[in-house]
Amino acid sequence: MTPVFLPHTTLDAVGVLESALPKVAIGRDRLRALRDRAIEEGAHVLLLAWPSLDWVMLAVEVPPGVLIKDAQQLIPNLLANPVALEHMRSESRKGQHLSWLSLTRHTAIKP
Repeated sequence: MTPVFLPHTTLDAVGVLESALPKVAIGRDRLRALRDRAIEEGAHVLLLAWPSLDWVMLAVEVPPGVLIKDAQQLIPNLLANPVALEHMRSESRKGQHLSWLSLTRHTAIKP
């Protein structure tokens, strides 16, 4: 099952439920703090949500020298690794809603 990829700025959207459920606001503030820390450390952040309502905040660290202007550019790389996506989904079901992924660049071997 493929997740929906959302920009990290989704956490900044005003929530309708916050006035009725104060715990939602507290949880979102914690997520924002984690997101901000990941961005400060150089990661690109996306939110992944599956139709089953499983979700993950994903911080992606790119290799040195790789220029990424928008985390959405990483979506094809993520879709190319369904095993990692399923692992993140499985972990989210256990309450692990933050994943950190380091992409690596393989150097070409010259014959």
